[in-house]
Amino acid sequence: MSLSRLDLNTVHHPTVIDEFNKRANDFQLRIADQITRFAGSMGFVYLHIVLFSVSMVAVERSPWPTLTLIVSLEAIFLSTFVMIGQNRQAAFQQEKADHVFVAQEMEL
Repeated sequence: MSLSRLDLNTVHHPTVIDEFNKRANDFQLRIADQITRFAGSMGFVYLHIVLFSVSMVAVERSPWPTLTLIVSLEAIFLSTFVMIGQNRQAAFQQEKADHVFVAQEMEL
């Protein structure tokens, strides 16, 4: 769930609003959201095609060692951002489930 802003025309679950406010108030989470949003876009793919092509053709005489290092480091960082997103999504789902459970218990 990666929202840059909430739709004001939609009624949102209280947990959704709380999660949005937490992310909006935490600088590190905002940065992680922006990186994850960009890394999951076609612009990211096109940028890499251009950068790797230029690097392989114009810059390096033997690009494979450098390219392997860059791609490996990038994979480490991107997988970390994916895990951050998954952990936050799991925490959000748990908080929402707890809220629903409490609401149902109060109805009974």
